[in-house]
Amino acid sequence: AVIWLALRLSNLLFMIFVSLFVTIAFEPAVHWLEKKGWKRGLATGAVMLAALLAFGGFFTALAPLFVAQVRELIEAAPGIAESAVDFVNRTLNTEFTIDVDQISEDLVENLRGIGEVLAGGILAAAASFANFLLFATTVALFSFFMLAEMPQMQRTVLSFMPEKQQVRALKIWDVAVEKMGGYIYSRLFLAVISALIAWATLALLGVPFSPALGIWVGVLSQFVPVVGTYLAMILPILVALTFNEFITVIWIVVVFVLYQQVENYLVAPWITKRTMEIHPAVSVGAILAGGYLLGGVGVILALPVAGIIQAIIAEYRKGYRVVLDDDEFVAKREAELETTSDTGDGDPAGSG
Repeated sequence: AVIWLALRLSNLLFMIFVSLFVTIAFEPAVHWLEKKGWKRGLATGAVMLAALLAFGGFFTALAPLFVAQVRELIEAAPGIAESAVDFVNRTLNTEFTIDVDQISEDLVENLRGIGEVLAGGILAAAASFANFLLFATTVALFSFFMLAEMPQMQRTVLSFMPEKQQVRALKIWDVAVEKMGGYIYSRLFLAVISALIAWATLALLGVPFSPALGIWVGVLSQFVPVVGTYLAMILPILVALTFNEFITVIWIVVVFVLYQQVENYLVAPWITKRTMEIHPAVSVGAILAGGYLLGGVGVILALPVAGIIQAIIAEYRKGYRVVLDDDEFVAKREAELETTSDTGDGDPAGSG
C-alpha cells in the first residue's frame, strides 16, 4: 500500500524533495536577516522575492536577444555560410564554393516545415508551460512555508526522537545547510565573475547584446555542472555568426576555453575550498545519477546532494588505522612475499 501510494504521489513527493533543497539553500540568507532583527516570515518573503526578481530579470534580459537573434539569423544565414567558406579558402588556400540561392531556398523550406510542426504542437507546448507553472508555484509555496515555519518544523520532527538522536539530527541539518548554502553562494559569486568576463570579452569583440549574453554565460556555466560553459558558448557563437566576422567566433571559443581552465585550476578551488570538496570522478558520477533519476533538476542538484552525503559520511563514519601506513607491517609482508617467491610455495613459510 505504501509503495502504491508513493507511486501515485510521485510528482508531489518530487516537488517536496525539490522544495526541501530550495529551503536549505535559502536558509543561510533568512537566518542572516533574522539575526539582523527581521521577523522570520518577513525575512523569508524578502529572500523569496529577491530570488523571484533575479529569475524574472534573467529571462527579461534574454527575451529581446532571442527574438532578435532568430529574426537576424534567418536573414543572415546565407551570408554566414558564404563568410565561413571565404574564411576557410583564405586560411587553407582552397577553392570551395557554395550556392547561396540554394541555401536560402532550403532554409525557407525547413522553416516552413518547422512552422507546421510548431503549429501542431501549440497545445502540447501550452500544457507543458502550464505544468511548469504548477511545478514552480507549488515548489515556491512549499519552500516559503518550510522556511517561515522552520523552527516549529524542527521542534515537531525532533519531538519524535530520543535526545541523543535529536543532537545527531540537528548536526546533520547544520552540515546540510552549510554545504548547500556554501555551494549556492560560491556558484553565484563565480557566476558574477564569469558574466563580467564574458560581457567584457563580447563587448571588446563588438558582439551585440553583450550584457544579456554575459548573464546567460554566467548563469549557465556555473549552475550546469561540467559542460555548462561549453553549452553557454553556443548562443554567443550564434550571435557572432549573425552580426560579426567568422574570426570573432574563433576568438570567442579561445577566450572562453582559456577562462574555463583558469577558473577550474585557480579561481574555483580558491573560492570553494571551504564549501564543497568533491573528487572529479564523484562529481561526474553524481551528475549522471542525478540526470538519470530526476532529469534536469537532478543534474543541478547532483553536486550539492553529493556534497551533503559526503559530509555526513565523513562526520559519522567509524574510521580505522590503515595497515599500509605501518612500516613494520609492510616490511613483514614484503619478507613473506620474498619467502614465498624463493620456495615456490603458495603458502608463506610459517603461515600455518
